[in-house]
Amino acid sequence: MRKILASTSFAALLTLSACSTPIQTCISNASADRDEIAEKFEIAQGNVERGYAIHRQSVPYTYTGQCFNGTVGSYSCQKTGTRVLETPVTIDVNEERQKLAALERQLILANQRADAQVAQCRALYPQT
Repeated sequence: MRKILASTSFAALLTLSACSTPIQTCISNASADRDEIAEKFEIAQGNVERGYAIHRQSVPYTYTGQCFNGTVGSYSCQKTGTRVLETPVTIDVNEERQKLAALERQLILANQRADAQVAQCRALYPQT
């Protein structure tokens, strides 16, 4: 399974570049489905290992910060930020294991499809 997940890192690195070349865009598009399934797999795997899921929620909060005005200059003002609140959620571990097994099968198939599409990208853009 590590081999399957490791092959997704190449596409992720290409996606991180600021200016994508045509081959990088092609590979990123070809790998999108696989990357999405890999992310779901990793979440489900973490849930099984922990025995519970983690719900993440962005929560706004207000704080006093520094603002700038061309007339007044710098002054204290109220600003709004967000933080992520993580809450444990009870899961059925057996159900999560079944989900994990299904995702593993999906990931193997998605990996095969992505590899074929990446090969097409390399054939389409051989020198880039």
